[in-house]
Parts: sequence; structure tokens; C-alpha cells
Amino acid sequence: MAEAEAPRGILGAIAQVQRSVMVPKDKYNEFGRFNYRSFEDIVAALKKPCEDAGIGFFMSDEIVNVGDRYYVKATVSVFLTDEPGAGETFSASAYAREAEHKNGSDDAQVTGMASSYARKYALCGIFAIDGESDPDQLAPAKGRGQAPQGPFLAHCRSCGTRYQFETPEQYEEFVANPGCCPAPAWEIEG
Repeated sequence: MAEAEAPRGILGAIAQVQRSVMVPKDKYNEFGRFNYRSFEDIVAALKKPCEDAGIGFFMSDEIVNVGDRYYVKATVSVFLTDEPGAGETFSASAYAREAEHKNGSDDAQVTGMASSYARKYALCGIFAIDGESDPDQLAPAKGRGQAPQGPFLAHCRSCGTRYQFETPEQYEEFVANPGCCPAPAWEIEG
């Protein structure tokens, strides 16, 4: 690929990276039975396209209270690395909540996992990485089973909220845009 003239302005540089970066979902989660990309995969894939576009990025976390829950808010800030645009930045944020109970992990690891998850999705947001359905959001078949035909309950394992649905179609429509928490994970109660 021929080296293009460096874009003018932070948004032009971000757009250049968006057009060139590809991060395949080449890891597999045996427990959840889905393919995914890791935070480390995303950072590694961004290094060369960001260098070519003349930008860099840094990330920061903070703990925020939303309702009665605490979340890790990760912010990615992109900046121009060349002199003419020095000081110009663009930022995006994403949230993740610590799991209340995570077997085999100590408290620091649980917070670290929430931070990695939030940073991963902040990077995906700012650099438009995805373009396909989110494998981390469980589809109806990934709960304990397919949605039953009559009324049934489903709950979000991330925030613990339970909902009653009359039909599988109603459930699928809701799961497509739930709004209960930043990272819903659904399970059908049998």
C-alpha cells in the first residue's frame, strides 16, 4: 500500500485508522462457546495503522457510580503525534461493571478484568472496530436453552435484573437492545 499524505486534523487521522484496521476474533471461549478478540489483540492491531496516520492514544480508568452500582469507566484519548496538530485530542469512553462473584479470582483481578473489558470497548468505539454482532452478548441459544414458547423469565447475569417475556420474539427483540446495563449477559430460566 502506498504511503498516503498524513491527514490534517485528528478526525481525519482517526478515519484513516478506521478504514485500515482489522482485528479478527481468533480466540475461542470454551465456556461461553464464542469467538472473541482480546484487548491485547486490539492494541497490537492498532499500533501500525496509528503510526501511519500520525496518531497515538492513551487510556485512563476511573470508578463511577451509576444508580446503585459501581463501574469502571475507561477513556481512550487519541492525539496527533506531529507538531502542527499538537494538543488536539479526541476521546471516547466505555463502562464495565465488576462481577459480584468471580470464582478463582481475587478482587484486584476482578477490577482488572472490568478495566480490560471497558478499555476494549472504548477502543472499539473510537476506531470503529467490529461491524458484526457482539459475541460477548449472549444470544438466546447460549442461555440454558432456547426460549420457550409460553411465558418465561430471563435474567441478566451481569446486573441481576429479571424480566418476563411472553414469546421468544419479544425476548429476541429486547436482547437486541436491552439497556439494563453496559454489558448484559442473558440466561433463560427454565
